[in-house]
Amino acid sequence: MTLLLNDLGDFTLDALRRVAWEGEAVAFGAAAVRRMERARRSFLAMIEQVPGVHVYGVTTGYGDRAKTILPPEEQQRLARMPAFLKNTAVGEVLPDRAVRAMIFSRLINFVSGHAAVSLETARAVADMLDGRPLPRVPLAGLDSPGELLALYTLYSHLMGEKSQPRDQNALRNGSGCAPGLLGDAALRARRRAKIAAAVFALSADAARFSHDPWDPALKPLIKDPHEGAAIDLLQGFLAGGASAERAQWQPPISWRSLTRMLGHVLHTVSLLEEAALTALSAVNDNPVFFDETAAPPHGRVVSTGGFHVPSAYHGLNWMAQAWADLAVIAARQIEQLHKGSITGLPDRLWSGESRHSTWFLSLTAYEIANRAREQAQPALIPLYPGNDGQTDIVMPLFAAYEKEGKTAGTLDLCLAILAASASQALQVAERSPAPGLSAFLDEVRGHFPVVRSARDLGADAEQLAHAFGAAIDGERDAFGLTPAPG
Repeated sequence: MTLLLNDLGDFTLDALRRVAWEGEAVAFGAAAVRRMERARRSFLAMIEQVPGVHVYGVTTGYGDRAKTILPPEEQQRLARMPAFLKNTAVGEVLPDRAVRAMIFSRLINFVSGHAAVSLETARAVADMLDGRPLPRVPLAGLDSPGELLALYTLYSHLMGEKSQPRDQNALRNGSGCAPGLLGDAALRARRRAKIAAAVFALSADAARFSHDPWDPALKPLIKDPHEGAAIDLLQGFLAGGASAERAQWQPPISWRSLTRMLGHVLHTVSLLEEAALTALSAVNDNPVFFDETAAPPHGRVVSTGGFHVPSAYHGLNWMAQAWADLAVIAARQIEQLHKGSITGLPDRLWSGESRHSTWFLSLTAYEIANRAREQAQPALIPLYPGNDGQTDIVMPLFAAYEKEGKTAGTLDLCLAILAASASQALQVAERSPAPGLSAFLDEVRGHFPVVRSARDLGADAEQLAHAFGAAIDGERDAFGLTPAPG
């Protein structure tokens, strides 16, 4: 299928999922083509008719030459100048899913008409999503003023003799990556939160705890709609479980606080989604062109800070910190599940000497949770000495994206160990889970079977965590996940 783009309303989370995750191609609709062609004609007419107009990177130079109007022949040379770099980043390479998301969000300014880019260059970018090999984009070292290094890495092959005035700056300026990366993270976050809720519900079910802390009667009291949604999630998984087997005493804090912790995660996910939707619907170029209908008689160009998106890196920071908190809660529950005083199971069945035990994984979980806390340290604007006379500010977008991804992956490991421990507790107690968790438990055991003899439990935990990650990234339809809504 091909996604048709006519206006900014077509840039949604569902559209991004279809293009970035499912590999759909894109094309410009008739309305978008008319808008882009009209803006292009108006822009070129303004350059010709308004003597001395300052248009960064078109009639002026870059950097400290932004104040200097270039002679016509130098303007033409600047427009066709080959890219002076292709890539300077190193390390782990971004998955195709993320690269496609960034290319998709580069089209926002083009479709709006405010980039005044040539239709040929706009189509060349859209064609990068037709299934051809994608640019290789390493993750470390991409953060720069705006998104300059990343955009060169993506589009340097489109810069050169065939470029027309304004095209190169429209490719490498503005925030062409932030909306795509925000959207990708938001789609993954909503799905990861659902898996986390299922694992914590399985843990509560295995420990036979009272459902009081997530009683729907609490929703009018707590007010917070996200905590109410957390109650609904937990209740949905736990409904129909054998109430006679539940302990009547107050559950430990790591379970009692689940509605608050999961509610906070869901709130953070919603903030990330809101930031992504705003970024996907917003013109972010620098400079921005207004045609003669908006700015008579010739139109005008406005320099902006559209290349800097603080909601992107702060939203990713908040999400990473929420994941780290859940990792600590999971580690605490893993420890508690292996105590007979908590589960009611004989301690000997959980001792380190038992061949049925997952007890030693509780030690591993705490170490992993501490790693999550370290990885979730926020990515903030770094001190930058400036370059060529500019007063540049570096946007830590890629550092924040990497931190969120690594923290999320570490949480997946903690969730895998918690799910395996809950599975083992149910097996030892010879109990079935609540009906809403039965299919989920079957999938968990498909990757981390019940422990009956000594084996490599670390490898099993990694296998289950990878299965969680694959389902979250949309690579497999598993663990009850369905395509995220737009």
